[in-house]
Amino acid sequence: MGWSRFFRRRHWDEERARELDAYLEIETDENLARGMSPEQARQAAHRKLGNSTVIREEIYQMNSVVFLETLWQDARYALRTLAKSRAFTLVVIASLALGIGANTAIFSLINAALLKMLPVRDPEQLLEFKNLSPVFGAYNGFAYTAFKEFRNRNRVFSGMLAFFNLDFNVTLEVSGQGGVARGQAVSGDYFPTLGVRTIIGRTIDLRDEKNANPVAVVTYNYWRKRFALDPGVVGKTVLINNSPFTIIGVTLPEFFGLQPGSPIDVSFPLTTYPRVVPGMALPGTQYDILTAPFRHWLSVMGRLQPGVTKDKAVANLQPVFRQAMRETAAGQAGMPFDSPALQQSYLSSKFRLDSGGQGLAALREKYSKPLWILMAITSLLLLVTCANIANLMLARANARQKEIAVRLTVGAGRLRLVRQFLTESVLLAACGGTFGLVAAFWACRSLLSLMSRAGALLSLSVQPDTNVLGFTLFISVFTALLFGLAPAWRAVRVSIESTRGHGGSASRSGLGKALIVLQIAVSLVLMIGAGLLVRSLENLRDFYPGFNKENVLLFSVIPDAIGYKGDQVIPVVKRLLDGIKRIPGVRAATFSFFSPLSAHGSTRPKIDGPVPQFVKATDSVAINEVGPDYFSTLQIPAISGRDFTDTDQARAPKVAIINETMAHHYFGDSSPIGRHLSVPDWNSDSSWRTIVGVRKDAKYRNLHESPAPMLYLPLFQSVEGAVTFEVRTAIDPDRVVRAILQAVKATESRLPVSDVKTLTEQIDQSLIQERLVASLSGLFGLLALILAAVGLYGLMTYAVNRRTGEIGIRMALGATRGQISGMVLRETVQLVLIGFGIGIPAAVAAARLIRSELYGLKSDDPITLIIATFTMACIAILATWLPAKRASRVEPMVALRTE
Repeated sequence: MGWSRFFRRRHWDEERARELDAYLEIETDENLARGMSPEQARQAAHRKLGNSTVIREEIYQMNSVVFLETLWQDARYALRTLAKSRAFTLVVIASLALGIGANTAIFSLINAALLKMLPVRDPEQLLEFKNLSPVFGAYNGFAYTAFKEFRNRNRVFSGMLAFFNLDFNVTLEVSGQGGVARGQAVSGDYFPTLGVRTIIGRTIDLRDEKNANPVAVVTYNYWRKRFALDPGVVGKTVLINNSPFTIIGVTLPEFFGLQPGSPIDVSFPLTTYPRVVPGMALPGTQYDILTAPFRHWLSVMGRLQPGVTKDKAVANLQPVFRQAMRETAAGQAGMPFDSPALQQSYLSSKFRLDSGGQGLAALREKYSKPLWILMAITSLLLLVTCANIANLMLARANARQKEIAVRLTVGAGRLRLVRQFLTESVLLAACGGTFGLVAAFWACRSLLSLMSRAGALLSLSVQPDTNVLGFTLFISVFTALLFGLAPAWRAVRVSIESTRGHGGSASRSGLGKALIVLQIAVSLVLMIGAGLLVRSLENLRDFYPGFNKENVLLFSVIPDAIGYKGDQVIPVVKRLLDGIKRIPGVRAATFSFFSPLSAHGSTRPKIDGPVPQFVKATDSVAINEVGPDYFSTLQIPAISGRDFTDTDQARAPKVAIINETMAHHYFGDSSPIGRHLSVPDWNSDSSWRTIVGVRKDAKYRNLHESPAPMLYLPLFQSVEGAVTFEVRTAIDPDRVVRAILQAVKATESRLPVSDVKTLTEQIDQSLIQERLVASLSGLFGLLALILAAVGLYGLMTYAVNRRTGEIGIRMALGATRGQISGMVLRETVQLVLIGFGIGIPAAVAAARLIRSELYGLKSDDPITLIIATFTMACIAILATWLPAKRASRVEPMVALRTE
């Protein structure tokens, strides 16, 4: 709609208003004639005619229509204008898609891993219990006995639940067909408290928990994958770790468990856990996992009653928790606490309540910092993108000076022109945001593979939801304002006289130079940060972990899963070990409970005899059970003593080996060989052990850790659960995989094999977070470098074109081509130096924020600073070389004719 139609409608509004005012006057006169006072007459007339609301409503509606039609006119004009500059439009949209897509992809992961609520009823009402006992360190689970006390004496929660996610796959056999599944043990109120329903069948209830009914519930995804959506699955008997269970239901498709990123496949009652993992439960003993109050293995959640606060809930249940701790410390469950300090620490145990609506915090704790670091990096990349596009918009606005002057001459207001320019920016941002959203969805799958361990893709729902769509919309609009507002306002400040020459270009080029300086500074920050993270990752990969990681193959077997119990396991493991050693290309072989750099248990050993004064009863050490020749196979150097041998079996004297750090911590400068220790809370064995060896320190949990005390026990003296084999080869480990699988089949055909990989691959898997951050920061740093180079090239090209006449005059007065090239290059060097002066201090300051992510490097590492700065300088000079060369080839007469 044109301005003439707008004024006609406005005139119509004024006529309508005058007409209604006349009606008000007539109605007021009639009210006066009825005997009303003047004030009453006016009020009654206003009430009858809606107090002029009708007038305001109609004017508002008409102005809204006018405004929308004007916007539509601006949009159509912007589309026509952008269509004429296809190269410019494509470059801008591609740049925006890159910047917005990168931010949306990282935000999608943040949303899925850190922000998204659980797909259960009223997730905001859920609270997670955290055990703060100093005795158990970072482990914050609860005993089954404590959970039952919570549930029985609870007055503040409308429901409570407990569960345990198995950290290994269970075997699930259906009609003779083997397979694996991710399992969890749940209390009877797990599904009712969460409000999770089934698509067929029923869920586990309190009767199943009380009676230890061997029943199971599978998730929809596992039902589809394993049973092909067969409705007859309900009532089917399956074997979970060789124990029969009956499937009673299938949950709805959206339910995946309470651990984002690790979806479960099958759930069974807590009280049937000893059937599934018999070696770990020790039923019928004082270490029974269902009765021992010091077995802190369960995650606990509750749903708050309406009107109840966290503080009130803690006050209600804290006495219950402390009573359970007192019973344990008193030794009522068979766990001796010989140290008063240990008893006091246990008695001072507390718990806290955290929000549980987003599931367990393990994934958030693991990926929170890396993802927020990447979010900051992509934000800087978007800033570089906006600066680059703003420069392009400035150049394009300068090329449209005559058009702007004409529109100002015929009466267009400057704000009207700013709105027109912003409409173009919004259209560009909308297109860039749309393509960026599509690219982000595609990129999320690749990012998930970077975040996942080999063979186990991290399961997160990265489908765009309202959070992601809202974020993309916000960032698109914000980006449009960021790169469009300043160029638009600068463009409409043109005067009519400036269209006849080149006046005013200085100020505009000044803004362009400022944007280039910003690009160089931010790009340098990204490059230095990326360089530090990449070099840190290389340092970790090249770091000697205390053992020889080359040519070592790992694989795991679970004899318990096929019915082998206690002493029956040792002969199977021995036969398999002997069969592996006979394979051509195998140099040595051993086994352990935990493989290197995977996980380790912890314990608080009691030392027989004097220990240094600084040793506390609550001090814990890492612990692992290993087989004969473990240290020689992994090539962990000896300090003193011997390795474990085949004779270190159940009936032999109990022995132990410690590492160098533990020897110094507990024994000081004296020799620990021949000293005795006990580990009363480890595998029900509290007998004294003789230390027979000391080994060099090695990395146990991750490559970042400092040397920590480590205790090794002979696995042949208590074999249970999974066993991981370490096989050192003289050839490529992958070439012996088939022979090893054949050896396993020859030893026991039913024995399941899992986690086949090399030790080098396992170390790489332990660096998932570092690899994710280093890879993406390196990629984004490279993109920022390219954008800065493109922006610098564009600015210098534009400057050369604007100064063609000046260059012609200089050459006519005797300037050489070298002098002209030097003039252009000097301008570039000035911008680069200013950018470096801002970027280097900013990069050093920003690097301090990621100091904990660096290994073997300081935040101001000089090598990284020099390499990044030199690379940036070379790219900047290269980006300017073509415009400088073009400037030196300007013919004076041609240049003067342009004037």
